[in-house]
Amino acid sequence: MSRTEYLAEALAALEAAGRRRGRRELETTQGAHIRLDGRDVVNFSSNDYLGLAAHPVVRAAASAAAERWGAGAGSSRLVVGNTGAHAALEAALAAWGRRAAIGFNSGYAANTGILGTLVGDGDAIFSDALNHASLIDGCRLTRAAVKIYRHLDLDHLEQQLRATSARRRVIVTESVFSMDGDCTDLAAVARIADAADALLFVDEAHAIGIAGPEGRGVAAAQGVTPDLLVGTIGKALGVYGAFAWTEPAVAEWLWNRARPLVFTTGLPPMVVAAATAAVEIVRSAEGDRLRAALQARVGEALAGIAVLGLRASANVAPESAIVPVVVGDDRRVMECTQRMLARGVFVQGIRPPTVPEGTARLRITLSAAHSREDVGRLLEGLGDLVRDGLISPPAPVPVPRGTQTR
Repeated sequence: MSRTEYLAEALAALEAAGRRRGRRELETTQGAHIRLDGRDVVNFSSNDYLGLAAHPVVRAAASAAAERWGAGAGSSRLVVGNTGAHAALEAALAAWGRRAAIGFNSGYAANTGILGTLVGDGDAIFSDALNHASLIDGCRLTRAAVKIYRHLDLDHLEQQLRATSARRRVIVTESVFSMDGDCTDLAAVARIADAADALLFVDEAHAIGIAGPEGRGVAAAQGVTPDLLVGTIGKALGVYGAFAWTEPAVAEWLWNRARPLVFTTGLPPMVVAAATAAVEIVRSAEGDRLRAALQARVGEALAGIAVLGLRASANVAPESAIVPVVVGDDRRVMECTQRMLARGVFVQGIRPPTVPEGTARLRITLSAAHSREDVGRLLEGLGDLVRDGLISPPAPVPVPRGTQTR
């Protein structure tokens, strides 16, 4: 018997539970209209919220950088992989955020790498129950005590802070949550952090580019300056990578001690140059126009969902491009995905452990590149699912009570 036979058995168990993940092949550039597995579809599953992934200016910047610096960085940025393209991106990010900026290869790398440089044994982290898997893993890697507070329950957060005698405290939260599209009250969280002398770490992955002045996120919209703010380049900015906004001394500390930055090859210069072009677009009048178009599409989708007698899985925030519709059963949500695909609309079904048990959902994401007609096709497909009994009027959604399973 193979020593890895147990993994085949585990895969079979996933299949039996309706939770085995498969692969799809994208045959075109990313966008609102794509060819997926040989089928032309309207795409409601991408995080390309502003439609920048195929923007001609972004693509041209990548091509020019490839001509100048080649395809790869060649080494860690701390050795010989830090090109002028990397420096230009961090300068552009710092000017945009009005704070020091440091780049990372991904949001996952940033979240797993930064927290461990801030705290360790004898310290405590206070993490929202629905934080992203990268934040959960980052908390676990610190060796600090990790306290989970109920989703958006700031009274519970304050209770836990009062009960700790930890040397240092860090509050960790997303601004817009990736699976529910709801938003935390960062101004209130900041007041709690100040009162408890706690660092505030905010992941703005799903808000950067689409919320706040110049798309600087929910924190900027609410007048909050977290000790560390992580943003992604791979969602609304349409490229790849991530960054942290913080104070200069903290950025320098991360440069020296954040393991996913120190011990990995730098991002390809063409990717970094494309990201710089995307930042410039997001800060411009074109960025304002794209954000307005996105908000219009989100409003149309929410209104249509309400007419169908449905509602999103949580209170979708105005800052969000994420509109999830809870189906409940794992197999049924994937049947919904297949039925929508047959209509030429792609909406990915999301199952546990990404979301809590019993809350499998269609995670609908809107883009500024969608048209009203695209949203109309989405709503027609959802209407058919309702009429065929695959989606029912909502029952109360279970709320995680201080556990994290992802």
